[in-house]
Amino acid sequence: MIRYSVIGIGIAFAAGIIAGGVLTSGVPVVALYWAVVGIVVTAVIVRRWHRGALTLLLVAVALLGAIRLHTYLIPVSSLYRQAANLREVTGTVVSYPQLGRDYTTFTLAPEHIGGCIQVTWFHGNNNHMPILYGDRVHLTGAGRVPPRFPDFDYRAYLARRRIFATFAVDADDQIDRLGTRGSTLIRYGDQLRQTLLTRLDQFLPPAEAALAHGLLFGDRTAIPDTIAAAFRRTGLMHLLAVSGLHLGIFLAGLWFGLRLLGLRPVITYPIVGLAVGVVLLVIGPRVSLVRAALLFAFLGLGSVLADLGVILRRWVNPFQSLAAAGVVILAVQPTALSDAGFQLSFGATAAILGLYSPGFHVIQWATRVTEPIPIIARPLRYTLLLLATSAAALAGTAPILAYQFGMIYPLSLIGNLVAIPLATLALWVGLPALLMSATPAIVLLGAGLRGVLHALIWTVDWLSRLPLAAVAVPAWTGVWIGGMVVYIVLLAIYRRGCSSCTSYSTSITSESVS
Repeated sequence: MIRYSVIGIGIAFAAGIIAGGVLTSGVPVVALYWAVVGIVVTAVIVRRWHRGALTLLLVAVALLGAIRLHTYLIPVSSLYRQAANLREVTGTVVSYPQLGRDYTTFTLAPEHIGGCIQVTWFHGNNNHMPILYGDRVHLTGAGRVPPRFPDFDYRAYLARRRIFATFAVDADDQIDRLGTRGSTLIRYGDQLRQTLLTRLDQFLPPAEAALAHGLLFGDRTAIPDTIAAAFRRTGLMHLLAVSGLHLGIFLAGLWFGLRLLGLRPVITYPIVGLAVGVVLLVIGPRVSLVRAALLFAFLGLGSVLADLGVILRRWVNPFQSLAAAGVVILAVQPTALSDAGFQLSFGATAAILGLYSPGFHVIQWATRVTEPIPIIARPLRYTLLLLATSAAALAGTAPILAYQFGMIYPLSLIGNLVAIPLATLALWVGLPALLMSATPAIVLLGAGLRGVLHALIWTVDWLSRLPLAAVAVPAWTGVWIGGMVVYIVLLAIYRRGCSSCTSYSTSITSESVS
C-alpha cells in the first residue's frame, strides 16, 4: 500500500480537478472545505472497525483538487470587456521573456487588475535594453481580447494561465522602466539565460542559432517557420522543448563523472540536485522541465534516505515520484491538466518508466539479442534501446496527439533514431561552447556545433518531405489508440504473470522429483 499510495493521491487529485470544472461550479468553496473535514473525521473514526475506510481519504484528496481549481481560476470573461480598451498599463514582468528576431514576448501582471496580459514588443533588430523577469514597466500600445483560431482555441489556452488580454507595443519609447520587483535570484537566472542566448547568436548563423535556442533553452520564438514546421510534421517538436530528455542527457554525464570519483549516492545526489536547480533557474519554470526536475528530486531523496537506511530501497518507486511531481505541478497550476504539453510530458514519461520497469527486462533483452555479434554489440544494443524507448514514448503520446490535434506521426519512431543522437551531440558540444565562448576554443567548438545543427536541420527537413511523416485522423482515434495501448500493456503484464507462474511451477516440480 505504501509503495502505491502517492499514485492514488495523484489520480484522485487530478480527478478532483476534472470534476471541479464540471460538477461543482455552483458549490461554495466553504462547503467543499467542510466536506473534506467531514470525510477525514469519518475515515479516522471508522478505521477502528475497518481499515479500508482510509480509502475515503482519496475522496477528500479529490475534493481538495476541486477546491484548488476554484481558488486558482479568475473571472477572465468579465475582464475581456477591459481588454479591448487597454491603451496604457503598468505592471511587473512575471515570466522569462521569449526572444524572437525582431520581437519579444512576456507575461505582465498589471497593477490593480486580477489577471495577466500577454505582451508582444515589436522592437525590430535594433539595439535595445532587454526586458527581464521582475522589471516593473509602464507600457503604451493596443490591447485586444485573445483570438480563437479554427484549429486552436488560443483564448482558452491563455485563460488557463489567467491571461485575459494580448497587448502590442510597437516602439521602444512605448516602454518606460520604473524599477524591479520579485525574486532577485530568478531575475539573475533570466539575465544569465539572455546573455547565453546572445552569445549563441554571435558565433552561429541565424537558423542554427535559433535552433540552438530551442535545443539548449527551450526558446522556440526565433526558429524560422519552415524549420519549426518540419519538426512539427515529423513529430520531433519535443526536441525543441527542454524536458526530461535534455535534462537526462546533461545529468547522465555529470552522474557518470561523479561516480567515477567514487562518491556514494548520498553525496552524488545532492551535487546533481544542485545542478538541476541551476538548470531550472537558467532555463525557467517550463512544465516539462519542472516535471523532470521534480521526478529527479523525489527519486534522489528516496535514494538518499534508502542509502542512509531510513526507508527500504524497494519503496523508491519512479511511478510514485512521477505522481508526486504531478501533484506538485497541479497544486501550483491546476489548469495545466488540460494542456496538451502537460499530458504529453507525463504520458511519454510514464510509458518509458513502464518499459524500463523491472518486470519487462528490456535491458537484459537487448543484451541477449546483441551478444552473438560482439563486434557491434554495443552500438546495436544502444540502437535497440533507443528504438524501444521511442516506441514507448510514441505509445504514451500517440493517443494524446490524435485526440488533441487530430494527428499521428508514424515516422517519428525512425526519426528519433537519427534526431536524438544528433540532439545529444548538439547538447554536449553546445554546453562547452557556451562556457568557452570568450576563448579561442570557440572557433573549433562553434564550427562543430554549427555542423551538428545543420545536419539536424537537414535530416528533419528530409524526413518531413516523406509521404507518411504526418497523418491526419479524427479525434476519436485517440481514444481507440489509447484503448489499444492499455490492452497491449495488460496483455504483457498477464503474459509476464503466467510466465512467472509457469517458472515457479516448474521449479517446484523439479524439486519434488529430485
